[in-house]
Amino acid sequence: MKLRTLGVLATVAVLAVSACTQTPGSSGGATKGTVNIAIELPQQGSDLASSEPIINGIRLAVKDVGGVAGGWKIEIPNSVVYDDAKDGAHDPQTGAQNMQAIVANENIIAVIGPLNSSVAKVQIPISNEAGLLHCSPATTNEGLTKPEFGAKDIRKAHPDVINFVRVVTTDDYQGPAAAKYILETLKKTKVYIIDDTETFGKGIADNFSKYFTDNGGTVVGRDGVPRTTPAYNSILTNAKALNPEAIYFGGVTASGGARILKTAVQEGLNVPFVGPDGIYDGSGATKDSFLNLTGDDAKIAVATAAAVGDYPGRTEFEAKYKAEYKKDPTGYSATGYSCAQVVIDALNRSGASASNAKDLREKVRAAAVDTTITYKSVIGEFKFDKNGDTSQFIISFYTYDAATKNWKFQSQLDFAK
Repeated sequence: MKLRTLGVLATVAVLAVSACTQTPGSSGGATKGTVNIAIELPQQGSDLASSEPIINGIRLAVKDVGGVAGGWKIEIPNSVVYDDAKDGAHDPQTGAQNMQAIVANENIIAVIGPLNSSVAKVQIPISNEAGLLHCSPATTNEGLTKPEFGAKDIRKAHPDVINFVRVVTTDDYQGPAAAKYILETLKKTKVYIIDDTETFGKGIADNFSKYFTDNGGTVVGRDGVPRTTPAYNSILTNAKALNPEAIYFGGVTASGGARILKTAVQEGLNVPFVGPDGIYDGSGATKDSFLNLTGDDAKIAVATAAAVGDYPGRTEFEAKYKAEYKKDPTGYSATGYSCAQVVIDALNRSGASASNAKDLREKVRAAAVDTTITYKSVIGEFKFDKNGDTSQFIISFYTYDAATKNWKFQSQLDFAK
């Protein structure tokens, strides 16, 4: 593991962002019919700041191939874009209900989402039983895919059949990466941990804590506080008394990230505040994003993201995205685009052999999870392993840029090096 700033990934050639590997039938008129790619993401409250860039990235990828792959026309009508939020935040029960509706629609050949690991945990049993390709651009809890962390208990219907894949790496890398950053880059050895008690937040905080303590750091205190917590003043007052040199937050903006940082500043605890990709959700201009809610208090914040931050074709992609949507993309824009590229590539390779959408569903799933396939995506080349995880083990680091009111890429850590 070596922390370094990368201008480009040396092992990856510059790639066109318009499409994955093209095969016969991937362009020109559709001859077989129309199929849908469903989108399943929270679209209310602070979660929308992360989800909207993903949705835009997905739609842009489909547009870039002319809405056709493998001889099939691809459409994403609003009727197959599902919102798993309830009362302004992601909700696993709503996510499960959405997935039941998605798998029942035979015209849907794949679903992209969700954003949150707690939602994925209840959706995977449903999509696995139905044999539907399920690509997440954001979920990182290792228990969703890795058998040693209980993944086979989630995909109980077909434990040895992979249908869930993701283009971001897992929290058994992201948590340690943050700990390594605090120890080696920030040179801090005493940390206070706060997690939101959810699947993602608690899990990544556990991973962070283990690496931090195993490598000479001290956790001076830890609290698990659910997103319904009305105020954090007493928690941060107690934390301050323990003299931490940094705070690590396990969770997302919607589960308290911005409120915790602002309360820490109010209580005079002006130490580095490090959080995962759950707080890396847009600029200060993005309504209800972490930076929008914290303002310049974010000057003490560092965000990690479980994906490539600096990738071949980044400048081209950012320009294309901005031209289409009149705003800058986030890292999630690229992972949403990349998930769509996986579906498109699988459809290109399997579409000609399917006679109808129902038959196509299984063929697309099998093609997508083929471990011999190298995807040439907007974020670089990768394969899926036998569990559906990406071969890119990269964590990116971002800090707040007061001039632009946005996150600024700093460096990335490649665990494959």
